[in-house]
Amino acid sequence: MGFVVSGFALAVLVVGAMGVASPAALLSFARRWQTSPGIWAAAGFRIAFGVAAWSAAPASRTPVVLQVLGVVSIVSGMALPLLGLSRFAAVVSWWERRSAGCKRAWAGVACAFGVFLLWSVIV
Repeated sequence: MGFVVSGFALAVLVVGAMGVASPAALLSFARRWQTSPGIWAAAGFRIAFGVAAWSAAPASRTPVVLQVLGVVSIVSGMALPLLGLSRFAAVVSWWERRSAGCKRAWAGVACAFGVFLLWSVIV
């Protein structure tokens, strides 16, 4: 499962890097998920990441952190469809009104999170 978590970590790292380079591109990427199938796919990805993180935890450098991330990811994946498209659109709209510096800073946090996940599972 560490391989699966590594794949998710690389995806987070790439999306974060895209947001640092171009906050507008990151918003465009987020808007692509504003469909009913997109919400369900995002929920599936979160649940899959949660299961992978939980399964990879015992062999990782940070087992407790990965277990917590796994549980949070599974719960958020189950809750995401309940959020609905209109609320998701409102969150994206709110995020769109943030400054470019704020968006880049949070994208940098995503990059750091991706690096942390990679470090955790590459033993």
